[in-house]
Amino acid sequence: ASLCWSLRGAPDDAWLSWLSYWLSNWLSDTHVYMLSLVAARRPAPPLAPCPAVCSALRDAPRVLHLDRRIAAPNVVRLPMPAAALDAARAAFDGAIRPHLERNLIEDLEAQPVPCSQLRSAYGNFFVMRGGSSTDESKRHSSDLAWISVDDMPTWEAFRKIFDLSGVADAVRPLVDCDEGIRLYSSFYVVRSRCASANLHVDWGDGVGTNAFTLLAPLEDYSGVDDFQLLYEASAAREAVAGGVGGGDGGLAQYRYRLGEAIVFGSHFYHSTEPGASAGGAAAPHVYLCFTFGSDRASFFEEHIAPTISGYQSRLLVAADGSVRLTELGR
Repeated sequence: ASLCWSLRGAPDDAWLSWLSYWLSNWLSDTHVYMLSLVAARRPAPPLAPCPAVCSALRDAPRVLHLDRRIAAPNVVRLPMPAAALDAARAAFDGAIRPHLERNLIEDLEAQPVPCSQLRSAYGNFFVMRGGSSTDESKRHSSDLAWISVDDMPTWEAFRKIFDLSGVADAVRPLVDCDEGIRLYSSFYVVRSRCASANLHVDWGDGVGTNAFTLLAPLEDYSGVDDFQLLYEASAAREAVAGGVGGGDGGLAQYRYRLGEAIVFGSHFYHSTEPGASAGGAAAPHVYLCFTFGSDRASFFEEHIAPTISGYQSRLLVAADGSVRLTELGR
């Protein structure tokens, strides 16, 4: 845009319309991503910003094909440093694993309200059995549970793990921020079985790449062929064409790898793949999970808070840094 401006002078409305069309239809998502990385590291040229272009770019949700090995929008694989995984695993082994070995998940299923508090020297956590959380008819098809940090000292400990991961720096060029990436919530996703796929998205369409979910396995689960992550490969084509995904395209399998995180924003249709852990409910598959993104308060309240203010945890940190209770916490 700066190059075109320098050749033609300040653009009129017709020129802006053409430029917007070219940017959205001719420039590949990979080019957009690479340009965003360059722009984040170089000073902007001394040109007056055009309000119309700035407004259009700011308001339109990003739908980018970021990872050539995953044919879906707004998803990327990132390395997960051993130091971050070691810290997350130590907390899990000390505070949570002994309860799983004593049938925590099965006991939750028998309770009228399937939740429990876990208190330990390794941190305080809250367990909520989710099942297939986005489809009540499939609630018992999975024993998925969210085990979230449940006080601020534990939240701060997990923020250090998040900082160790380096993920915030990796996604910063993709997120509209005033000061930096904000960590909203931290928890473990735990599951030992899944009988039926439940394709869903974590974030509303308006989020784009301004909020992300991270999933990283604590151990090597390559010994099972299934029970990985299914995703809708066609969603990339539909979303770029103006659709919202959820079409009839084929499903692909993402295989979790120890030392690798999968990070995704909106438009990414995915599900636990049907299958089971080799060790059953006493030895489920465990994933470190973070939600994080923009520090802009108005955007957070409109697009992000509705997703994370429900039942995955009892507390979260909002875009402005304030601590608040979720619906479950209240």
